[in-house]
Amino acid sequence: MAATLHHTTFISLLASIYKPNTYVELGLYEGETMEKVQPYIKIGYGIDITPRPSLEKLKMHSNLNILYTTTDEFFDFFNDGIDMAFIDADHCYESALKDFENVYARLNDGGVIIMHDTDPESNHLINPGYCGDSYKIVKILEERSDINCTTIPLTEAGLTIITKKNDTRTIRREKFN
Repeated sequence: MAATLHHTTFISLLASIYKPNTYVELGLYEGETMEKVQPYIKIGYGIDITPRPSLEKLKMHSNLNILYTTTDEFFDFFNDGIDMAFIDADHCYESALKDFENVYARLNDGGVIIMHDTDPESNHLINPGYCGDSYKIVKILEERSDINCTTIPLTEAGLTIITKKNDTRTIRREKFN
């Protein structure tokens, strides 16, 4: 049986490649993903509604800001550009879509958005305690003409990776030549 790559490890690998100035994580749970990306980011914002000891420990890193608030409240005051975001907060379709739109509106050129719970491997995962119905966002994202979207069957819940359309390093260089 082959080893399974955990989504937190995959996201930290992406962070090591992108080296984002500004990283936003919506939904921290125990903070495992934030802990793994921390060495690769300039500044990070972690948003969760539930304080936990593991999240308090993340505050020891000078480049991390852990905030206990809703994602809507966070975006009421946060208007900076985002280079990389991981969306894993409320697992209902409507909230996932709103979180995506809020992040995408602030996504810098060359940025990336990663969404969790977008490809549950079995029906028992499609309930509010697991992936919920956030997987329904994939169909909407795939129909958009302004983004690139790839869903991968990573672990039991799946990930979707989103970038702006026509926003590769080569295309950005050509714009300035």
